[in-house]
Amino acid sequence: MTRRKMRGDITFRSGRLVQWIGTALLGAVLFLVFWTWTALQPVNPQDHQAIYVKIVPGQSAAQIGRVLYQKKLIRSAFAFRLLTRFSHQARSLQSGVYRLSPSQNPQQMLAMMEEGKVVTIRVSIPEGFTVQQIVHRLVMHHIGTTQEFASLLKTPLPGMPKPAPGVKDPYEGYLFPATYQFPYGTTPKQALTTMWTTFVTRVLPLYKKSHSSLSLSQWVTLASIVQVEDKNPGDASKIAGVFINRLKIGMPLQSDATVRYAIGHPITGSLSYTNLQVLSPYNTYLHKGLPPGPISNPGILALKAALHPAKVPYLYFIALPNGHTLFATTYQQQLANIQYANQHF
Repeated sequence: MTRRKMRGDITFRSGRLVQWIGTALLGAVLFLVFWTWTALQPVNPQDHQAIYVKIVPGQSAAQIGRVLYQKKLIRSAFAFRLLTRFSHQARSLQSGVYRLSPSQNPQQMLAMMEEGKVVTIRVSIPEGFTVQQIVHRLVMHHIGTTQEFASLLKTPLPGMPKPAPGVKDPYEGYLFPATYQFPYGTTPKQALTTMWTTFVTRVLPLYKKSHSSLSLSQWVTLASIVQVEDKNPGDASKIAGVFINRLKIGMPLQSDATVRYAIGHPITGSLSYTNLQVLSPYNTYLHKGLPPGPISNPGILALKAALHPAKVPYLYFIALPNGHTLFATTYQQQLANIQYANQHF
């Protein structure tokens, strides 16, 4: 065989080898692309059942992928890890509880975790709710149990005013009424702390700027009474003015709201004479001055009214069923207002 022929044969074989290797590489790349594409598809596009996944702080993308795979939410933990690396999302995933489903693809799950779209529990706390009403609503929304809250409520949170002798509930007045979005899995202590923290951030600045002669506890207590007694938001400052006038002259507040709080259970209609004799430091018919602590959790309007009560001559008022309030300076005027209310309502 000539040397030229041998060279041609070697060249031919080398070309065939390169071609074969190229074809194999292309096939491997195409297979890898197809496998990755398949691995990043939803496990079951028709399955929309909610599966809750908890991502803890410090958990790596690889660990998250294994959790998702174990819960049958993704096809491959390895593909999930590759996706987080190529998308540069590995270090931006936020902790919390997520509501996911097999109908989602890994890209959608990553987007939720990057944006922190955790499961939340929406709880609305109306102004004037007592602590016990708040606890009942939280339990109804699956945040803790009545027993857990009862144990926590015995000790005020750091920063709360020290309860005066006779206070029924140290938390009363300091859980700010608002609509909260609690993360799924919130504990009773976390819920209470959130509401107290909201009070600190939204309410305390008002008190500090006012230079009020009332202590924090006295201010919130007065506001809590105004909150329950006021049926018309426009009358809040006038009602606060009535109570301030009574305090100044040593006249009992005689607030039905404080008596109802002292009794501790709902009473339909007007209070009876027996009700007004209930032995409690919260009974402002029997005891002069403010009760030992708040009787509800007041909103901003009532709190502002207690800080800046209207300068009025009134010592009496009566709330009508239609939402209006009648004020009086003398007891004779009050009797006339009561007669008017009895005749027209």
